Amino acid sequence: MELVAGPIIAVLLSLGFTQWKTKQHDAVIADIEQRLEIVQKSEEEMPKKVMATVMPIAKAVQRLNVEVGIK
Repeated sequence: MELVAGPIIAVLLSLGFTQWKTKQHDAVIADIEQRLEIVQKSEEEMPKKVMATVMPIAKAVQRLNVEVGIK
């Protein structure tokens, strides 16, 4: 009897453990996916923000060059 019950109990425990770890990993994966979405959104917005920051500086440098006579 113990010869059959032992392996069956071990299989049931291992299946339960596997389900538990799978749920934990699913939660971690969901968290990583949320972070990835945030990074992707910031990557889309970054060039716009950089252009908005650099454009006034470029225009000021261009006006300064014209006034000084470099261009």
